[in-house]
Amino acid sequence: MPDAPNWRSRISQRVFVDVRTGAVGYLLGERDQEAALWPLTSGQEWTAPADQVRPATPQEVASALAAPGGVSLSRAAVAPTRP
Repeated sequence: MPDAPNWRSRISQRVFVDVRTGAVGYLLGERDQEAALWPLTSGQEWTAPADQVRPATPQEVASALAAPGGVSLSRAAVAPTRP
């Protein structure tokens, strides 16, 4: 597979981040200034204002695939740990 090193950049061209929550998903389309997104991992489709989504970086895609709930680890809130 000669193009294998570029798979992350090809995937991230279709994947967007909801900047309000950090959730990462496939952009299904835009209508009436709303963007419809489908999560990379599991969950339900959601909508966001079109001006609140942006293309995901390859690092955000990898992080979302590794994180529960499809939220980029760089954007997810970290819960405090108990002693």
